[in-house]
Amino acid sequence: MTQYKVAVVIPTLNEERFIAGCLDSVIRQTYPFDQMDIMVVDGGSGDRTREIVAEFGRQYDNIRLLDNPGRIQSIAFNIGYDNSDAPYLVRLDAHAIYSDRYIELCVKHLTDHPEFGNVGGIWNIQSQSPHIIAESNAILNQVSFGIGGAAFRVSKDAACVDTVPFGAFPRTVIEQIGGMREDLPRGEDNEYNSRIRKAGYKIFLDPQIECTYYARGTVGESAKQMYANGKSIGRLLYIDSASVGLRHLIPLCFVSSLLFLFATGFIWPLMWWLAGGILLLYFAVAVIAAVHACVKFGFKHLLVLPWLFFVIHISYGIGTLVGIIRRK
Repeated sequence: MTQYKVAVVIPTLNEERFIAGCLDSVIRQTYPFDQMDIMVVDGGSGDRTREIVAEFGRQYDNIRLLDNPGRIQSIAFNIGYDNSDAPYLVRLDAHAIYSDRYIELCVKHLTDHPEFGNVGGIWNIQSQSPHIIAESNAILNQVSFGIGGAAFRVSKDAACVDTVPFGAFPRTVIEQIGGMREDLPRGEDNEYNSRIRKAGYKIFLDPQIECTYYARGTVGESAKQMYANGKSIGRLLYIDSASVGLRHLIPLCFVSSLLFLFATGFIWPLMWWLAGGILLLYFAVAVIAAVHACVKFGFKHLLVLPWLFFVIHISYGIGTLVGIIRRK
């Protein structure tokens, strides 16, 4: 293998709308381009993703397409690691565009701070289209009441955190703790970051490291994504409870309390009133959160956001419950 300084691993599956923009942003990086081994690890796309990547590969010798028979992102990460000997590995997402200094700053932090086991930055969430639902989906990713509780969604300060998206890892750390778990279709980053912390390393977030991430475009897509994310949390409770934070469990508590109250209401009808009271309180808080968000993003979203909050919280909570019950 050619000696590169950085292995860039980009898992894909049907990303024809985004992969060209992602690769263009990697090519524009201030980090020396010829020192990057850029691997698009594809899980069997049925659209034009592979064709687009192949065209980039014909133009640039260090952009290559690898196959991922296992399809999921954790396996793609491990394939990228196995196919490069670069001392640093940066795991990117095809659904995003990266600021010009993204890789430079990641590598600088890792070089200057051997105690860092993972370095990443913040998301600038954008909508896929000007449609009000797509815009509202982007907003709820930036609101703490929505799904914006993680530091990389809302923080403006450099700090050691519990997780970062699209991180950069020293090869020595991966050699020490192993690759990502290939039995986790979701939540693999939570478990991996927990393993990094247990090994004594820190996870560092630098707000100067930025990417533009495109939120899901429809209610159905967001609900499906949140259900899958919630399901992974339910399973992680068995695998590594330390990888699950309190914020991950709040939707589960909300859904479980409603299910319990509605079920027991058949015996004690008063429970139905209590459930109704919880829902009224929820929507009151949701409206307040929506108003607060609309001050920044525009009041045309006011009638949409409370219902979107409800859909994604219920989807996440049900997913977590299913993950706990099924353990898979």
